[in-house]
Amino acid sequence: MLLHSLIIGVVLYMLMVFVFKQNQQMAENRSILIASILLIYMILFGHGLPTKINKDL
Repeated sequence: MLLHSLIIGVVLYMLMVFVFKQNQQMAENRSILIASILLIYMILFGHGLPTKINKDL
């Protein structure tokens, strides 16, 4: 899960910098925020839709 959120964060950063031409610092902050939210989501619910909370917490 950590690796998935890291990959998503890096891809988002590259999209924001090279495609959307955002400031590097702003793109870094936004990609870290989105990747951390995704990591929390994946820890709580797994990779699927949120039907139930992970029982291993």
